[in-house]
Amino acid sequence: MKIKKQKVGKNLSVYSVDKAGNKSVAKKITIKTAAPAVTKVKAHAKKVTGKTEVNSTVYVKAGNKTLGHAKASKNGKFTVIIKKQKAGTALTVYSKDKKGSTSYSTTLIVSK
Repeated sequence: MKIKKQKVGKNLSVYSVDKAGNKSVAKKITIKTAAPAVTKVKAHAKKVTGKTEVNSTVYVKAGNKTLGHAKASKNGKFTVIIKKQKAGTALTVYSKDKKGSTSYSTTLIVSK
């Protein structure tokens, strides 16, 4: 089923109905912006770069620890300065817009 484009931050309820008319339990979802596009990160790197929503703030985390954050430019490009990470470390990158809406996240593994 297609629906019209929704605004970021809007809450929706999603459910299904079977042939007998039984309705499933509704799941509430919040519309988010797309996840940031991130370039590969190697073990010797001291920054994470990519593109996301214009003027949003980008965050880079390893587990529960925030490694850094930076504001995306007027064309959506960003550079977040981080400490070197070991190969195999999972990094999570997401952004927040001025209204506080959080994007989907991108997870990448630091390479050798």
